[in-house]
Amino acid sequence: MRILLVIHGYPPHYMAGSEVYTYNLARELAKTNDVFVFHRIEDKSIPLHQFFDTIEEGVHIRKINNYEPTPATFYDKYLNPEIDEAFREYVKRVNPDVVHIGHLSHLSTQIPIIAKREFGLPVLFTIHDFWMFCHRGQLINPQNWEICPLPNAAQCTRCAAFHYQKDDFDSRLINERDEHIRQTLDCINVFFAPSHTLENFFRDMGVDPHKIVYAKYGFNVSKLAKHPKKLHSEITFGFTGRIIHTKGVHLLCEAFDKVEGNAKLLIYGDYESDYGKKLKEQYSSDRIQFKGPYHNNELQSVLDSLDVLVCPSIWLENAPLVIQEAQSVELPVLVSDKGGMAELVHDGIDGFTFKLGDAEDLRNKMQNLVNHPEEILNLIKPIEKVVSIEDDAALCLQKYNEIAKQNVVYPHRPCPQRMTFITNPDKCNLHCKMCDTFSEANRHRLKESHRPDLSFEVVKDTIERLVHHGLKEIIPSTMGEPLLYPHFEELVGLCKDLNVKMNLTTNGTFPVKDIEYWGPKLVNIISDVKFSLNGINPEINESIMCGAVTPKQLHNIERFIQMRNEAGSKATVTLQCTFMKSNLDELKNIIAWAIEHGVNRVKGHHLWKTSDALDCEMLRTLENAALWNKACEECHKLAGDKIKLVNFDPIDLNKPALDSDDTYCQFLGKELWIEYDGSYQICCCPSDVRKEFGDFGNVKDFSPLAMWNGMQYCNFINNWGNSDNCKKCNMRCKRTGGI
Repeated sequence: MRILLVIHGYPPHYMAGSEVYTYNLARELAKTNDVFVFHRIEDKSIPLHQFFDTIEEGVHIRKINNYEPTPATFYDKYLNPEIDEAFREYVKRVNPDVVHIGHLSHLSTQIPIIAKREFGLPVLFTIHDFWMFCHRGQLINPQNWEICPLPNAAQCTRCAAFHYQKDDFDSRLINERDEHIRQTLDCINVFFAPSHTLENFFRDMGVDPHKIVYAKYGFNVSKLAKHPKKLHSEITFGFTGRIIHTKGVHLLCEAFDKVEGNAKLLIYGDYESDYGKKLKEQYSSDRIQFKGPYHNNELQSVLDSLDVLVCPSIWLENAPLVIQEAQSVELPVLVSDKGGMAELVHDGIDGFTFKLGDAEDLRNKMQNLVNHPEEILNLIKPIEKVVSIEDDAALCLQKYNEIAKQNVVYPHRPCPQRMTFITNPDKCNLHCKMCDTFSEANRHRLKESHRPDLSFEVVKDTIERLVHHGLKEIIPSTMGEPLLYPHFEELVGLCKDLNVKMNLTTNGTFPVKDIEYWGPKLVNIISDVKFSLNGINPEINESIMCGAVTPKQLHNIERFIQMRNEAGSKATVTLQCTFMKSNLDELKNIIAWAIEHGVNRVKGHHLWKTSDALDCEMLRTLENAALWNKACEECHKLAGDKIKLVNFDPIDLNKPALDSDDTYCQFLGKELWIEYDGSYQICCCPSDVRKEFGDFGNVKDFSPLAMWNGMQYCNFINNWGNSDNCKKCNMRCKRTGGI
C-alpha cells in the first residue's frame, strides 16, 4: 500500500508530540508499505514554498518551506493556496492509496478536501488537539489562561481580537473559519482519538460519532529499557517537551523553586523563545537546570536521568506522549488532573496528580515526594496499557483497507478557481447577430425586462473571501461589454491589490476610454484577454458583430500585444470567434492574422441557437458538418505548431451526442457564475437553458463556499451528463483539452 502522511512538522526539525508520533508511525508502516511524508519546514533563508525530497530510514519525505507573512492575517493561520497546489502536485507524483493527516496547522485545512474530492482518496485524521475548532489549538483563553467552554463565535472573536490586538476584529472571520472547517471535516472518513477527552469534544462539536475511533498512540516500547527501581542521590524531577506557556513550565519552576531538601529539576526542551529565555534567566541554577532540546533517539538517556516526570500543562492535554513514554519504561509521573492527562494516571497508585494550574498544590506534591521518597518506589506498574507502535500501525492499516479509493470523474476543488461575474448584462455597444440579448432578433428583451448592474460590493466581498481559498481568476461580464461596467476600474484595482488575475473577454472596441488608457492598467493583471473577432474582412466581421469597426478592433489588438511585450507581461492573447456558416471561410484569415501579430491562441465555440434566424448558420447539422470538418482540417494545417487552436474539432454525427470517454465539461467543479441579481449559476449556457438545472440560491442568502460545497451542487457534479442540455452542449471539450 502507498501511504501519504501529512504533518505540520517532522523530526529532526520539530520534536513535539504529534511530530514524534508521526515519525514513529511512518517508520513502522514503512516496514511493509511505501510510505511518504508531506511536511513543512520553516527557513526564512530560502525561498517560500521551496521543497526538498529525501529518503530517511526507508520513508520518502517531501519538506516544503512555509512561514507566515509579517504581519499575518487570520486567514494565514489555516489557509494557504500555495500549499494546496504543492500538495496536489505531490499527490499526482506519488499516487497514494490513502492519506493520513496528523496536523494541518502551518499547512492548509483544504488538504482533506483536495485528497477526497479531487483524487477520491480515503482520508484519516489523528486528533492531536482542539485546533480544528479553536484557532489557537488549545482551547484556553490567552487573556487569563482559563480553559474555555465549547467554542462559540462571540468567545472566539474576543480571543482573536486579543491575540491580533484588534478591537474591531470581525466575528465574520470566525464564522467563515467554522463553516470551512465543517466542510473539511465532512471529507474525513475516520478520526483517531487518542483520548476520551478529544473523542467527546469532537462528538460535542457535531462530528459523526461513527467516524471516531478511540485509539491510543503507539510507542516503540520494545526499544526502551525499564527504568531502574532506584532513586538518584537527589530526587530528580523532570520536564520534557515544548517550552511554551500552556505547557505550564513557569508553574513547575515556580513550584519547585519553593521545594526544600535534596532535589533538583531538569528541563529538557528548546528554550530559545522569549518565554523560555525569561524562565531560564529567572530560575536557572544548580537546582533548576535547562538542558536544551533532544532528539527522540536520545529518549532513553533523558528518561534515565529522572526519578519523576512532571507534566504541568494548564490546558486540557490530549494524551501527552511524554506521559506514555515515561509509563512505557515505568518511570513515575506527576501530572495535572484534567483532560487526557488524568485519563492516564491513577493518583497514588501508578502515578500522582495535582490540581491543574495550582502551583501551591504542585509544590506540596513534590515536597511530599522529597520528604517521603518511598512513595515513588511503592507505585505499581501503570494501569493504562501503553500501546506498541506495531499494534498502532496494524490498526491504521486495518482502517486504511476498510475505505475504498474512489474513481473521481470531475475533481471538485475546495473553491472555484475562477469566478464569472455578470456585471453589466444590459450594457453593450454592439449588437452581434448571435447574442441572446443585443441581436436584432432579441433586442426586445431589453425593453421587456431591464437587468441592473451587479452590485460591486457583492463582487468585492466574494473575491476577498475566496482568494484565501484558492480563487485564481475572475471574469467580468460575459453578457454585455465588461469595460462598460461603472465599477470596472475599481475591479481592476482590486485584482491588482489581491493578486487575482482577470480573464477578460471584450469586443476589442474599448468604448468610452480607449486602448491607450486601459492597456497599461490591464496588461499586468490579465491572465488572458479574449478579443471577440469574427473575421478579418470587415464586411464579414461587421455583418456578425453589428456596430463594430474592424480596422479599429485590429488596431486595438495589435496595440495591446505591443504593450504586453514592452511590459514583459505573461498575459496571453486569444482571438475568440463563433463558428457559423457565414464566417467559415474567414477562419483561416483569422488564424493567419493571429500568427503574424503574435497572438497566442484562436478559440471558437459552435453557435448556440438564440433565435430562429440562426438556423441557417448552424454547423452541427447533417447539411453543414462536412463543410466544418473540411475547414477544420485546413485550419490545423495552417496553424501547425505556430499557434494553438481551441475547439477546432471535427464533428462525427454518427457518434452519440455525449461520449463520456471522449468529452467532458470544462467548468464543472472549477468555475462558478454569479448573475447580476446575485443568483448562483453553474454553467455559461444561455440563461433560459440554465434555469433547467435548478435554483442554486443567491449570494445574498448564503456564501459562495456554502453553495459550492452544498449537497445540491455536489449531487449535480456526481450526476453530470444526465441532463439533456449537457448532452447537446457545444462547450464540451475533448479530455485532452481544458478551460
